[in-house]
Amino acid sequence: MKLTRRKLATAVLIPAAAAMAQTQPPPPGTPDEELKAARDRAKLIGEALAQQTLPMSTEPAFQFKA
Repeated sequence: MKLTRRKLATAVLIPAAAAMAQTQPPPPGTPDEELKAARDRAKLIGEALAQQTLPMSTEPAFQFKA
């Protein structure tokens, strides 16, 4: 069976997008709920970043000069 890249991408991405849409929580309604949800997301992202290790030889993409 021969598949083009376009057909292969469609076959792989559509089920993945459908599964992703089902796992996302509904958007909050009030501004207070939106703020709490944003803070919760920021906290989760910060925790995930804290678990990553970087070697000391990693350089920043920019330099601060006084």
